Amino acid sequence: MSFHIYEKKGRIAYIRLNRPEKMNALNTALIYELEETWKNFRDDDNLWVAILTGEGRAFCVGADYQSIEEPGFTTTPIENPSYHQIWKPIICAINGHALGRGLGLALGCDIRIAVEEAEFGCPEPKFGTITRVDIFEPYIPRGIAFELMLTGDRINAKRAYEIFLINKIVPKDNLLDEATTIAERLLENAPLAVRGIKEMLCRNRLLKVNEIDELFESLKTQIRESNDYKEGMKAFVDKRKPKWEAK
Repeated sequence: MSFHIYEKKGRIAYIRLNRPEKMNALNTALIYELEETWKNFRDDDNLWVAILTGEGRAFCVGADYQSIEEPGFTTTPIENPSYHQIWKPIICAINGHALGRGLGLALGCDIRIAVEEAEFGCPEPKFGTITRVDIFEPYIPRGIAFELMLTGDRINAKRAYEIFLINKIVPKDNLLDEATTIAERLLENAPLAVRGIKEMLCRNRLLKVNEIDELFESLKTQIRESNDYKEGMKAFVDKRKPKWEAK
């Protein structure tokens, strides 16, 4: 039995957490399933964008605490796309509560949209344990991160939008359509350029200034030697839409 659904439609991968009766809590099997799916998406040349969402009324409420003592359960976030150096863009369509490790999973994606009913938080201190302190670091001011992580309180979608945890609030019935629309907008751009930009954004805070320059020059050289760069320039001159190959 699989605890997630993985579908490929054109250039878009749709990944759905599928433990609705457990509010998509991460058990051992689901953690390892997601690890393999992210690797598959990363390595599949036919897929250029992914959309992650959940089945049922929650996105993911974190680790399944009934699974923590299971053989093989890991606290290393291998279910998180940010753990696998995926430079293709990933959209998270947050269909309900995103808590603890589930919030970390959402933050591991690049663009996040959520339904109005969604709630966000790190409840670990209320259970006598801790969460990874790095999940908020690139996204919100340190003081707000302290408040959320030390109190364990939840915030609603409106507050999450105000502090830049999510990009947009959308009606529940339109969630997946909106995510697909965003994915299609991304597909209009040169895939190698999109991946290069994401890689720089992700690695920027970890590199020194000279290392950032080196990374930029390396990526720029690779992209300008690609067929897509030539196609993009020609399409601009011809005043037509480019036909990308990711080559």
